[in-house]
Amino acid sequence: MSHFTKLRTKITDKIFLKKAISDMELEYEEGKLKARGWLWKREKADLIIPTKSGYDIGFRFNGETYDIVADWDSIKDVDQETFVNTLSQRYAYNVVKETLAQQGFLLTEEQVKSGNINLTLSREQ
Repeated sequence: MSHFTKLRTKITDKIFLKKAISDMELEYEEGKLKARGWLWKREKADLIIPTKSGYDIGFRFNGETYDIVADWDSIKDVDQETFVNTLSQRYAYNVVKETLAQQGFLLTEEQVKSGNINLTLSREQ
């Protein structure tokens, strides 16, 4: 039996959420939407990512953070754990990069090893 699952995240900023989704080369829609689940069930969402299986991964702002709402039992083309981990990493990457740029740091080198991202920064003079 399929059902929607709500996953809490630490994602607070919609701009960086959208950047993370774009980094993952996924399309999204935003507005007052309803994420599609099995048997025409729907959940309110502020942003959705349509999947190839015909169901949506939704994001709903709870007043502090964005929850992920999705019928993971029906979504066969996206692995939940991999998706959440990659999204969280790309979100953190974009937040850190922007925050450091605002503090006067320049990204001089970026290396990806075993799924970890190592950044080398220098401070502007």
